[in-house]
Amino acid sequence: MSQSTRFTSLMKPGRIGQMDIRNRIVMAPMCTSFASSQGYVTDRLTDYYEERARGGVGLVIVAAVCIDHPRGRTEHDQLGISRNEFVPGLLGLAEVLHKHGAKAAIQLHHGGRYSQSDVNDGFQPVAPSPIALMPGADVPKELTIEEIKTLVKLYGEAAARAKAAGFDGVEIHGAHGYLINEFLSRSANMRNDIYGGDLRNRARLLLGVIAAIREHVGADYPVWCRLNGSEFEIENGNSVEDNREIASMAEKAGVDAIHVTGHAGSLGVAFTKAPLVHTPGALLPLASGIKRSVKVPVIAVGRITLEAGEKAIHEGQADFVAMGRALIADPELPAKAASGNEKDIRHCIHCYTCVGQNFKRESLCCAINAAVGREKTFRLEASGHPSKVVVVGGGPAGMEAARLAALKGHRVTIYDKEPRLGGSLFFAAVARSDNELLTNYLSRQIKRLGVETILGKEMSPTELKAGNPEALIVASGGRYPALSIKGIDSRNVRGSKEMREMISGRLNDETAKKIAAWQRPLFQLGGPVMRRFLSPALIRSLTRFWMPIGRNVVVIGGDLVGCELAGFLAERGRKVTVLESTKKIAPELPLPMKWILLDHLGHVGVELLTLVKYEEITPGSVVVTTKDGQKQTIKAETVIIAAGIEPNPDFFRAVEGKFPQVYIAGDSGQSGLIRGAISSGADAALKIQ
Repeated sequence: MSQSTRFTSLMKPGRIGQMDIRNRIVMAPMCTSFASSQGYVTDRLTDYYEERARGGVGLVIVAAVCIDHPRGRTEHDQLGISRNEFVPGLLGLAEVLHKHGAKAAIQLHHGGRYSQSDVNDGFQPVAPSPIALMPGADVPKELTIEEIKTLVKLYGEAAARAKAAGFDGVEIHGAHGYLINEFLSRSANMRNDIYGGDLRNRARLLLGVIAAIREHVGADYPVWCRLNGSEFEIENGNSVEDNREIASMAEKAGVDAIHVTGHAGSLGVAFTKAPLVHTPGALLPLASGIKRSVKVPVIAVGRITLEAGEKAIHEGQADFVAMGRALIADPELPAKAASGNEKDIRHCIHCYTCVGQNFKRESLCCAINAAVGREKTFRLEASGHPSKVVVVGGGPAGMEAARLAALKGHRVTIYDKEPRLGGSLFFAAVARSDNELLTNYLSRQIKRLGVETILGKEMSPTELKAGNPEALIVASGGRYPALSIKGIDSRNVRGSKEMREMISGRLNDETAKKIAAWQRPLFQLGGPVMRRFLSPALIRSLTRFWMPIGRNVVVIGGDLVGCELAGFLAERGRKVTVLESTKKIAPELPLPMKWILLDHLGHVGVELLTLVKYEEITPGSVVVTTKDGQKQTIKAETVIIAAGIEPNPDFFRAVEGKFPQVYIAGDSGQSGLIRGAISSGADAALKIQ
C-alpha cells in the first residue's frame, strides 16, 4: 500500500503504554447489539469488527463489555466479560482483529442507573444515589460500601479475562453517565460517605478500579479510561476544570491514556444544545485542554474528519483520533486515506440512523452502508457468469444496485429519464449538505466501475426487451399522492415534485413555463445549465439570493420532505408554516435526527401546526381548523403540497416475468428514505445470478 503524504501525522505509528499501534486512527466504541442475548460473541459481531480491522484502523475498541452481566447491561444483546465462559469467544474475536494487523482493546462497562430492569433481566439498577435516570425510569438502589468493593473487584477480574483472551489493553468507561461517571459527577452523586462529597471522594471508585485492574494485569499492560471533558447543560455537573483534575488523578493512578468525550445528560439536549455529535470537531478543545493537564497520550473523538484529525495530531491537540460512525459508513476509510484514495471514501452523512437504533433497542445498521451487520454476505466475489444488467432509475437505489452489480463483474447500464443522476437524493443534497457526500460517492463509484449511464431517456418495456438484458432492476421511483383540498388548483399552489425540480434545477417543460409566468428570467435562462451542471452546493448558494417563492409560505405535509423544504425556505428569508393533519412531525426519522431537525426549524422560525383539518386554499391564504376546533387563516403567497412519496410498482408489474431476472428497489417498491433505498438496491444487486 502506497503511503499518502496528505495524512502523514494520522498514519504515523503511535504508542499507548507498551502497545505499539500502526497508525493514529482508533475505532471508537459504539454499541452494536450483535452479541447473543446471553452476552457471548457471535459470528455477526466478529464479522463486523473484522471488517474494520481489515480496513486499516490502528486500534479497535470493542464497545461496552459488561463487567456484571446481565445486571449492569444497558442493551439486550450486550457482550459480557463477568464470567470465565465468556473468554473463548473473546479469544476468537481478538485473534481475528490481530490477523489484520489491528490492536484490540475491550471497553469495560457497567450501566449504573442506565441499566433498567426491562433489559437486565429484572434487576433493580444500582447507582451512587437513588436518583432515577429520568421521570418514569427505575429508581436505582444506592450501593453500599461493600457492594462498591465487590464491583471494584469485578472490574479487576474482567480486565484479567480481557488479557487472557488476548486483547492488547482495556478501556475503563468512566463517561456518558454510566456507573463510574455517576460517582464522578455532582449531579448524580449525593453521598455523604467516602465515595461522595468533594472531587477526590467522588473519584474514589474510578481510582479503586484502576488499582484493582493493575493488581490483576500488572504494570505493563495498557489500561486507559474514557472520561468526559465537559458535562454540557447538566445542572450541578462537573466543570471543565473538574474533569481535567479527574484526568490528572487517573494518570497518577496509573492509566496509560485518556480518551476524552462529553456528556449532556438529556438525550435531546445532547443532540441539540450540546455540541456532542453533530458539530464537527466540537470536542477537540476538550481533548486539547486535558492534554495540557496530563503527560500520557490523549485520544480525541467527536465527528473528527481526516483533515481535522491530521491537524489536531500535527499541532499536538491530541495523540490519537477516534472515529465511530465514519468507520461504520466505510470500514476501509483508514486504508483509503493512507493510499491517497480518499475520494473513494463513503463518508458518513450524519443521519444518525445508527445512533437511532440504540433508542429503538435494535441492532446497529447504517443508512448508506447496507453491509453493516451482514459483512460476510457482502464479501463480493466476481460472478463466474457475468450478466448484462439494466437498472431503470438513477436515484440512490439504482446507483447502489449498479455499483454492487458492477463489483460482482456484471455489465451494467443505468437508464434515467432525468438529465443527471441522483433522483430524489439530489434534492435531499440541496436541502441538506451532508447528503451531497453520498451523491458524490455513488456517482464517482459507478463511473470508476465502468457503468454505462444513459440519461434523459425514459425507457419503455418494449425498448428494454429489445436490449435483451439478462437481469433488470426497477428503481424508477415512487409517485406523489393526490390530495383533495378545496382550492388546491389555485395559481399559488406548488406541488412537491414541482418544488424539487425548481430547487434542484431539474426543470421540465411544465415547470419552466410556470417559472416564466412568475417572471423570473434567471430561472428560465438558467434551466438548461442547472439541469446538468450545477452542484447542490452551488444551488444552495444561488437560492439564497433569488427564488420565485412568496414571502409567506405554507407547507402542507409535516414529514421529512415538508420539513426539509420548510427549513430550506426559512433559511432564505421566508416566513414558513408547516401544516400536518396527524399529531406527528417527521415520524420516519431516527430520533436524534428528528431532535436536530425540530431544533433547527425552531431556530429559523418555522411554525409547526399538527392535527389540523384543511378547509380551503385561497389565492393568498390557507384556512384550517385547528386541533382545538378553531378556524384559522394563515397568510400564504405560496402554498407547497409536500406530501411524501408513495410506492409506485406500476413499471415493475409491466416488466415482471418478461426477463430472466427482474427485481424491484427503492421507492418503486417501498418508501424508506435513504436507508431503504440503499438497502433495497443492495439486496437487488446481490440476488443477480
